[in-house]
Amino acid sequence: MQNNSGIQEKPGCEEPLISLKGVRKRVGDRFILNRIDLAVPSGRILGLIGENGVGKSTLLRLMAGILLPDDGEIAGTRRIAYAPDRDIFYNWMKVQDALAFYQGYYRGFRTKKARELLETAGISPGMRIRTLSKGQRERLALTLTLSIEAELYLLDEPFGGADPAFKREARIFLLKNLPDGASAVIATHLLKDLEQLFDEVIFLTGGSELRRMETEELRETRGMSVEQYYLEVIRREKQEEKLSE
Repeated sequence: MQNNSGIQEKPGCEEPLISLKGVRKRVGDRFILNRIDLAVPSGRILGLIGENGVGKSTLLRLMAGILLPDDGEIAGTRRIAYAPDRDIFYNWMKVQDALAFYQGYYRGFRTKKARELLETAGISPGMRIRTLSKGQRERLALTLTLSIEAELYLLDEPFGGADPAFKREARIFLLKNLPDGASAVIATHLLKDLEQLFDEVIFLTGGSELRRMETEELRETRGMSVEQYYLEVIRREKQEEKLSE
């Protein structure tokens, strides 16, 4: 199937981990998501790209089951781990309190794995969360989320405060710590830093418009990076639409 950008899109042939059909979600007096169709296959890392306010976080919350659609159908695995764009930790907590919370709340939480990953990051169980930097808090949240035994990981801006070295190693980190066959959908605006992370990108531009493509195919077909395509094609098209209204 080919979209109006000329990029060949590849529909998945395997049973998806989760699928959305005709999903609509109203926020206030408008539908922020309107008749969205999306299927997430196994064993993939997908980037969810779009400006603030187009519905990226809302889409992840719908997939996680935190929000219910106003219309449409969401079906698939419920073995989902979700990390919001803001962590859920209290400042009075120590890291070991956060570990204990996840261990008690999530069935199949891999405590040993979490401790090993935190030790590698230089975050000890006795550290108070209020003393952690923004990047360390994000690393803690990401580590705890990836220590949940799941099939689908939904991560909302997980690398915003991460140091440049960790951003460069993000793909290796995820591939090493995602269970076999699991997929991740990652909402981000850090295209320049993270585009090498993704197998596919999903551009969400508002309402019902959703454009999806393979990152390698984009580079080979257009000779453009994900960031270039977003800035020079997606955003330009939206600006032209506004001018024509």
